[in-house]
Amino acid sequence: MSNYVIGIDLGGTNLKAGIVDKKGKIHYKLSIKTHYNADPQTISDQIFKLIHDIITIAQIKTSDILGIGFGSPGLIDKRGETILVSPNLPQWRNIPIREMITKRFVVPCVLENDANAAAWGEKWVGAAQEASSVVMITLGTGIGGGIIIDNKLWRGANNVAGEIGHMVIQKDGRKCNCGNYGCIEAYASATAMVRRFKELLKSGTVSLIKDSDEITAKMINDAALQGDKASLDIIKETGQYLGIALVNIMHIVNPEVIILAGGMAASGELLMGPIRQLTKQKAFEASYKDTKIVFSQLGNDAGIIGAAGCLLKELEISV
Repeated sequence: MSNYVIGIDLGGTNLKAGIVDKKGKIHYKLSIKTHYNADPQTISDQIFKLIHDIITIAQIKTSDILGIGFGSPGLIDKRGETILVSPNLPQWRNIPIREMITKRFVVPCVLENDANAAAWGEKWVGAAQEASSVVMITLGTGIGGGIIIDNKLWRGANNVAGEIGHMVIQKDGRKCNCGNYGCIEAYASATAMVRRFKELLKSGTVSLIKDSDEITAKMINDAALQGDKASLDIIKETGQYLGIALVNIMHIVNPEVIILAGGMAASGELLMGPIRQLTKQKAFEASYKDTKIVFSQLGNDAGIIGAAGCLLKELEISV
């Protein structure tokens, strides 16, 4: 009897896989670094090897696998078969990954936007189990978004709804990886926060962190926790940018819950404080007062669990 689903979470930095049961519990997981600027064949080979490796490590048969849920950043075609474009994986364009996986492993595959998958994971077994309307924001190499309305993923007319990272918050602002200018992703993703921090250092700002190519969002967070003013300021500013995006979301969607996920959630109240302060200042009270802003319960596993849940949902197995 098939009892497990493989959940895949492809990101601009990491590629993760997990063996997930029908109750949303991960039994095994693996993670490798994504070759950011690699050609599609290289990334596809990474994916196939990771799936093969986790099946081997878990010591299960292919017959034990119900299918594979695959979460990818970027735009997915209307039929849910092809990754059209992914700004943070520059060569990952028009890839029919669903068909490729199905042929390779001879099991059903569901392709979903990675933030949609993470949102569904939180709805299934995480922070949004009791909510019928949810907006998920994933903060990593880029910024992703997933929207649930009336207990269903909202994909829009062409399956590309929820691209919150490309909400323009500043006319003629910073250039984003998508090619546009002023996107929230160009200001408040982990990548953008590091870039703005480096600009501070180059301007002469003193910090515990010395200017180098090795600076990461985690380093900034760690320095902030030690009281580093430059790091504290950049996290606060990032929270304020995110607050602007959340005000727009509250006014347009008015969800019960907004969930923040990704490595930047490690900043905790240093990030959440400015977000809540700005949303309270700028959102209509009716839009703000009953919307909970929380961090993900599933953490870095949300994408894996959600991708598995999307496969079960597609197969109409209770989730």
